[in-house]
Amino acid sequence: MTPNMVQATGSKLLSLIIAFACVFAPVQSSPAEPLRPQSEIPLEKQRLIPATKKVEITGEVVDAWCYASQVMGPGRGEKHQACALACIHGGVSAGILDEKTGELFIAAKHKGYTGCKELLLPFVAKRVVVKGWIARKGGCNLIKIQEVKLAAVNKPGEKKK
Repeated sequence: MTPNMVQATGSKLLSLIIAFACVFAPVQSSPAEPLRPQSEIPLEKQRLIPATKKVEITGEVVDAWCYASQVMGPGRGEKHQACALACIHGGVSAGILDEKTGELFIAAKHKGYTGCKELLLPFVAKRVVVKGWIARKGGCNLIKIQEVKLAAVNKPGEKKK
């Protein structure tokens, strides 16, 4: 082997080692890590304590899409009832519009593996009192309904309870 052949072989070997190191070297993460799927986050770093709160909310049953998007006007009230019934029958999530705060709570499962559609359809566009648990995450308000009933009708001039 000539000195030139040794030098050429050494250069190829050095290039191969550098390429290998670049591919398999640990990557330094930036201080603000991008969002990752929950399944990729180690269990010890996940928040495992349920973030729920028991509540009683008085408000109107609405279809979440029409109310939030305003594509069909205000998306609430008796004038919107037929549209809301059609939307909820068609699969749009029902929600409770809290009359005190103006917040919309998407109705989550009422019982295991069933939704709230059948529970809330009789109350669409009506004022109700809902008992259950709320959870808030990523800008989304959810309510798991335990009980729903019509709210008392207020007489003209009487304050809402």
